[in-house]
Amino acid sequence: MATRRKRLSREQRRAQILRSAVKVFARSNFKRAKVSDIALEEGITEAAIYRYFPTKKAIFIEILDHIHDRILAFWQEEVDETDDAMEALRNMGTGYFRRASRHSAELRVQFQAISEADDKEIARRLRLHHRDYRAFVEGVVERGIEQGSVRAGTSAATVAYLFDSAGVFINMMKILSERSFDEKTLERMADHLLAPLEGPS
Repeated sequence: MATRRKRLSREQRRAQILRSAVKVFARSNFKRAKVSDIALEEGITEAAIYRYFPTKKAIFIEILDHIHDRILAFWQEEVDETDDAMEALRNMGTGYFRRASRHSAELRVQFQAISEADDKEIARRLRLHHRDYRAFVEGVVERGIEQGSVRAGTSAATVAYLFDSAGVFINMMKILSERSFDEKTLERMADHLLAPLEGPS
């Protein structure tokens, strides 16, 4: 007797469609991938996909939003685990590196999204996401200045731009499978970036 598939709730099905879409977009890209490819990956009809998402772009943007939300959530976890802002910044970088290794498909989708910047809606979403990343880092740096772990006079905005750039670089190295770029290399990068910022405390 054939095994009946378990009926999923609407939210469970949406989440599962997004997971399937990540795989499809990671294998291809936003422009080439089709909703029918996502349906095939998920094992449902194309019409069923449209009951949950109005367009392919809506799926893509929701994936980007999910990645953005998860990055900020685990950064907050790192910040909550220590009172020292400098240590938090190091842990945020290391944690990002480790998670990038475990979520390679999402990483590829996030990185390739910049090639879709000719689409105004996608470009706007990416700008907002990166502003959020920088604002979060700025907040940690400013807290460090207040507590004395970060040197007074440090430009929190400049550090945030450098941190954001390092994240993009990590993504690129991971996608290129650059074996020489390991956690030790990342730690040395962090030393060069953060050591000049250390305050007296």
